Amino acid sequence: MQQPPPYVPAGGAPPPAAMVTKVELSVSCEGLRDADVFSKSDPICVLFSLDGNRKHEIGRTERIDDTLNPKFQKQIVIDYHFEEVQKLEFAVFDIDENTNNINQGDFLGKMECTLGQIVSASNFKKPLDYNGKAYGTISVQCQEQGGLQKSVNMTLRGVKLDKKDWFDKLIRSKWLGLQILASLVVSATLACYPSASYYVLPLYIALLLLHLTKLGKSDPFLEFHRQLIDGSYALAHRTEFIKNTLNPSWKPMDINTRRLCDNNPDTTVKVECFDWNSNGTHDLIGEFYTSLAELETSHAGKTWSLVHPKKKGKRGYKHSGEIVMERVEVKRKYSFLEYIQGGCELNFVVGIDFTGSNGDPRESSSLHYLGGNAPNQYTQAITAVGNVVQDYDSDQLYPAFGFGARLPPSWQVSHQFSLNGDPNNPDCHGIAGILAAYHQCIHSVQLYGPTNASPIVGSVAAMAREAFHQQQAKQYFVLLLITDGILTDMDQTIHMIIEASELPMSIIIIGVGDADFSDMERLDSDDKLLSLGPRVAKRDIVQFVPFREFKNVPPTKLAAAVLEELPDQLSGYYNHHNLAPLYEIPP
Repeated sequence: MQQPPPYVPAGGAPPPAAMVTKVELSVSCEGLRDADVFSKSDPICVLFSLDGNRKHEIGRTERIDDTLNPKFQKQIVIDYHFEEVQKLEFAVFDIDENTNNINQGDFLGKMECTLGQIVSASNFKKPLDYNGKAYGTISVQCQEQGGLQKSVNMTLRGVKLDKKDWFDKLIRSKWLGLQILASLVVSATLACYPSASYYVLPLYIALLLLHLTKLGKSDPFLEFHRQLIDGSYALAHRTEFIKNTLNPSWKPMDINTRRLCDNNPDTTVKVECFDWNSNGTHDLIGEFYTSLAELETSHAGKTWSLVHPKKKGKRGYKHSGEIVMERVEVKRKYSFLEYIQGGCELNFVVGIDFTGSNGDPRESSSLHYLGGNAPNQYTQAITAVGNVVQDYDSDQLYPAFGFGARLPPSWQVSHQFSLNGDPNNPDCHGIAGILAAYHQCIHSVQLYGPTNASPIVGSVAAMAREAFHQQQAKQYFVLLLITDGILTDMDQTIHMIIEASELPMSIIIIGVGDADFSDMERLDSDDKLLSLGPRVAKRDIVQFVPFREFKNVPPTKLAAAVLEELPDQLSGYYNHHNLAPLYEIPP
């Protein structure tokens, strides 16, 4: 029987496409399995979409040290399709600080559900499945993304916070074993050499008293929680902890009002002050309640009393210290799309590794081999990322560089050279122009080394610095670095990245081949800002992915993985510098 034609409404227009809503998922866990011997687990939660027997990673939270009850601050963004059954898996792993590879970590448990179940519940909670047994629980809260955004930018300090019990901290200190060992060593020394008591015993007692004095002070930090419909609370923001003080001054914080209170000025916000402990069992000092409406009308000197729920009402108890507002400002927060529609362009720059470790380009085993049935990994990476970024650059002119090769006619090693052979104008027209210059360059240079990326990072940073001085949301630079191994000039590159972190610039690094890229993951500072000695980056501007993880998936997956942080990096930079879009699109 012949099927009727699809319905077309009057006017000839096809039915509208299904609406897609982006939602943010906040995750917390309780009672996780302890996979570490001498400390607690360092958990991270990874979200997968399930499609039959296949699963695909959607996103992951940050890793939190030494805790079995993590409250993850980093949210996971996912597209919500009302008309689809979207099956999900939340998997929790214990991973080491020097890796982001979950395959090298310990599995702690998983939970399967649908996105619809999460969306329809204000606080979705289920047990974690560990090899067929329930072990701990996981809670997921959902919040729709979008709408007018504001941010609360404020600076807070604490005054006369309660001291936490030094004996309790001593017992739970990770240095307790060393203290016991030191006591045994001192006892043995005095037993063998009684005369040593004149200088060994006083020194040991002095060091012990100094340590106990430090234990007598708190290491305070703040947590902000928004109230959900069912009366429970979800973490919105966590400050850094400050060691050994009862009068802390925290760094200025910038909290999105959608995360803080769902843009409702009257929503209750709970602020908790904790004493940080290295084993993850942080002690509550006290708490207070506020709202966006109160914060907006606050002034310098506004004070809140911290009250401990278990001490409240006890005779003689007033409070456990005070939190003082130093400054506050509620600002309009512009989105990535508003900046792009308001005239901001992405300036795409490419840097390609031409070191000898790539292999002889004439051999099929080389990463630069051009004679195969499929494009090599460098070509695929340039194409995948370039095809997305090119839509946001009107002139289609892209500077493209190589590094680590000997150049004719002198055959001197160069750590930055134009792919098109013109040292005065490295621009290539379109993605096709970059690929043509790259393919031509392969046949005219000699692959050599070492793998130094800092010169190219420094050059792009110089371009971004010119845009910085314009003080307009007009030009944002995106550097794509493709390399087959660990950088030889790692410290110099880190120094350049830290310098560039205050500029309108992001860096995408794709590792090709089968090298061990664990050191490169250090540059992708999702959990803590990149640092080198006393210097710390202003923000995270690097995204690193190994190409091998995307070999057997469509190129769009690679582009999505390396570009997922770019919108927040761009909008975060301009919002931080109080730069509005060049012009606003009327609603």
